[in-house]
Amino acid sequence: MNAYSAEGLGSGGVSVWTLNPGELVFELDRPMSVVRVLRLPPTGTETAHRVIIDLDTVSDARFASMAKRDVRRFAKAEADAGKAAEKAALQLAGASTSTRKVPLRGTKGHVVVIDAGHGGKDPGALAVNGGKEKDITLKAALDLRDLLEADGRYTVRLVRDTDVYVDHEDRVTRARNWNAELFISLHADAAGNSTVAGASVYTISARGEGRIDREASRNNWVIPIEDGTPQRLTGILSDLVKRETKTRSGEFAELLLPELEKAGPVLRNTHRSAGFYVLLAPDVPAVLLELGFLTNAEDARRLQSDRGREAAVQAVKRAIDSYFDRQDVRLASQ
Repeated sequence: MNAYSAEGLGSGGVSVWTLNPGELVFELDRPMSVVRVLRLPPTGTETAHRVIIDLDTVSDARFASMAKRDVRRFAKAEADAGKAAEKAALQLAGASTSTRKVPLRGTKGHVVVIDAGHGGKDPGALAVNGGKEKDITLKAALDLRDLLEADGRYTVRLVRDTDVYVDHEDRVTRARNWNAELFISLHADAAGNSTVAGASVYTISARGEGRIDREASRNNWVIPIEDGTPQRLTGILSDLVKRETKTRSGEFAELLLPELEKAGPVLRNTHRSAGFYVLLAPDVPAVLLELGFLTNAEDARRLQSDRGREAAVQAVKRAIDSYFDRQDVRLASQ
């Protein structure tokens, strides 16, 4: 399959279909299974291959049984393919797939980029007791910057330090240009139900991953590969970097969750996935942190108080420390 992406509405049980490089996804409106797949070569003046996939409706029980089996098969195939690709790449190219960045001249320690969500013309969510998301995220970003810089272990960059709007692609581009080792986008959520409260953390979703290559090409987010690496291996190495970036993002999210619980309420399903644009960097571990719900009176008061914000940013700081402690141990063992 070539590097082509498309999506559209389906019919006959398929509500939406999405084509990404190496992947075809169907969203179904009822349980269905694949009964036949035909691969047809080009004919006549056609240059493209064709694939015909026949689906048939099955019972809920049959679907659940087949899905459970296929999940196991897919996980094993993906793991085997990843191990084989990594072994071949390291043997033939001798290249490192680490997402650790080379610090810019004049920087010290680990580079952390903090993105205060919204800003300028975009106020974000509105708090029930007054106030705007853009102001809350900026104050939290400034507090977190001061806390990290006082440590002396980090170089901190802010996507914005005033009330200005920054395009989403520029937020990611700046993080990459600053050689970020970790990118944290701060937000505050809103819900139709005023009783919903608590923090949550997002990392890239499967659907979001399908956008990474497209946006990387559009914005020239080139993954640096060691000079002299054979051309046939650059794709493998790039995939390994993206896989490691996703792993590191998830690792930081899992370190952050227990710290957030110490600072205030969290959602029941706290670690979530989404295709948010700020999570699309192919080589910068990134999370989007929703500090709470501005549509909830308690959360709104907490996030607009110095004490509440301090507890939140202290939690983030502890998670950052744990994350880089682990990275330093890994680096020392290489």
